Amino acid sequence: MALSPHKKEQLSAFLGSLPNAAALKLFAALEADRAAGGRGLPHTMLLDDLRGRLLEQGAAPPPRRPDARRMFFTPFEDFFVGARNGRKRSARIARSSLEPIWRLMMTDPALTEAAFAAAALDDAIAAGTETMGLERTLFIAAEAGLGRLCARAREDAHVRETVCGELGGEAAYHDMDEIRRLLAGVTRLKELHAAIPSAAPALDEEALYRLRGMFLSAYDESPAIAAYLLLALKGRLEKPWRALEVYYHLARGGDDRLIAARETVTLLPESLFEDLETMARGLERDGAGALDVAAARVRVGYFADFAEGLARQAARAGDNVFVNRIEACRDVAGEAHDRFAEQAMTALRQAMPVRHAGGSSKLMSLRPDIGVPLTPHTAAAAKEAAGLIAEGPETAGRLGADPGFVAALAEEATGQVRAFAKDLVTEIRAAEGAERNAARRMLEQILVIAEPFLPRDEIGLIRDRAAAAAVTV
Repeated sequence: MALSPHKKEQLSAFLGSLPNAAALKLFAALEADRAAGGRGLPHTMLLDDLRGRLLEQGAAPPPRRPDARRMFFTPFEDFFVGARNGRKRSARIARSSLEPIWRLMMTDPALTEAAFAAAALDDAIAAGTETMGLERTLFIAAEAGLGRLCARAREDAHVRETVCGELGGEAAYHDMDEIRRLLAGVTRLKELHAAIPSAAPALDEEALYRLRGMFLSAYDESPAIAAYLLLALKGRLEKPWRALEVYYHLARGGDDRLIAARETVTLLPESLFEDLETMARGLERDGAGALDVAAARVRVGYFADFAEGLARQAARAGDNVFVNRIEACRDVAGEAHDRFAEQAMTALRQAMPVRHAGGSSKLMSLRPDIGVPLTPHTAAAAKEAAGLIAEGPETAGRLGADPGFVAALAEEATGQVRAFAKDLVTEIRAAEGAERNAARRMLEQILVIAEPFLPRDEIGLIRDRAAAAAVTV
């Protein structure tokens, strides 16, 4: 079900107003309706929104209801990504592909056995009976059915075009084909899940040796599945860059079997560095376009964390080749960050409109234009921009860049925000009626924006002066 942005906003506001108990009940009802095939609501959007709000409020959402679809995709969850930009990369499957893939599996004649197996599994879940054998049957039937379908698509351009159309594009087709390959390693992936909990913070020596044994056993069966087992660690660990420690543990092992598997082991650091290089190129590309300040702050921060994490692991191992690759990526990201800071200054200035003195103003210079109210979007963008600029010198340092440029911008921004706030106090004192109220509203918005720049006591003092100015006759 497609909703307009306005309707989505209304629904989100409604969900946010619910008490926890009501939200938990609604969550369970939505899960049940989706499992029963209900089509009148945007279930995924509502459930994601509810889950996020419940977590924010400290209320644990109910465990997800098991069903055949969820049980089928769970072994591959470490490869799922929220969005994909550019070409398809190995071991990265877009979440948006899952729904059309499952729908095709349940309807295409090549996967009839998989559809029957999924129905039997759902029936067993509902009845509370044993599901392990039925789950295995689903995986076997899906591997065979997807194998037939993908083989036909490779041989017949018309079949491929039809399948891509049903899935929504080539990208989803490639995701489906990768799931087909992963099905051969379902047992190994489930063993990894049992050994390493999701979002594991770190790996101790015992876990490293356990992973070594799992990798070698998988490699004896299939080097491709062994590679996937290593790549899954990027999504399994709380901090993906910690997977580099596993690489060094395996690459420096003296076991003859590990020496023979070295080429496969090397796929893990190459994938990690491809992640870092892709992020750096993305920042470079976005630095040349229109700025989404909130997204830029998050992405630059995550890049810096990723680069620092990899650098620590590589430096600890004395791996100067990898350290140099990290520094090259940091250089690219540092230049992009400087451009983001410049663009953030523009967003900040848009929240401080000025006019030539006139009307109620008693000063003959550029004054705050209280006749141009700040929209919520402009104020929010300026607040994010202020944060990016204020954090700029520290971020530049984390990227290995010279913080001087961003530090100068931060000093300039601090002076402009401080002067604009003080000028608004003057406007409040000089204005009357509606204009005074407009000046007070703008000052409150500016003081929120100013929080990253000005000390709390200075902001409090400006508020006190504004309150005194507001009672001036």
